[in-house]
Amino acid sequence: MDMDDWFKQLQEELQTAVHDTLEQTEQILDGLAEQAVEAISPVLDVADEIADELAEQVVENISPPFAQALDDLEAQVDPWVGSVVTWCEQTMAPVHQTLTPWLQNHPKCAGCSYYHGESYGGEMLVCALHPTGPEEYDSCPDWDSVWPKPED
Repeated sequence: MDMDDWFKQLQEELQTAVHDTLEQTEQILDGLAEQAVEAISPVLDVADEIADELAEQVVENISPPFAQALDDLEAQVDPWVGSVVTWCEQTMAPVHQTLTPWLQNHPKCAGCSYYHGESYGGEMLVCALHPTGPEEYDSCPDWDSVWPKPED
């Protein structure tokens, strides 16, 4: 056997040995991975159960005080919000009573404190004094300003 053949044979044997070693290593690692999964799975199951129990305890212990705090906050805020809404309605009433008649085609009623301007069953109630509006007059004889009077 000459040197080249010997070298080729050595190279082939080394490749076969490396290939076999890699296959054996892969089988060993696969076995180790399966054993690790089998060993870790019960631990993960227990950890999952513990996490579920902790979550339940957190909900049981934190939810009631948190809900109570929200209820208390709502009880404190509701009157304030109600007073703000009332103030806004009172403040905007003159503007509403002035603009709405113009928008609803009742310009004679603009700024009148009696103006109602709501529809009931398809019929517009302009005001209690003139349910369909003061149509026969150039100006309404009962008109009363919604705007506050300046104090003298």
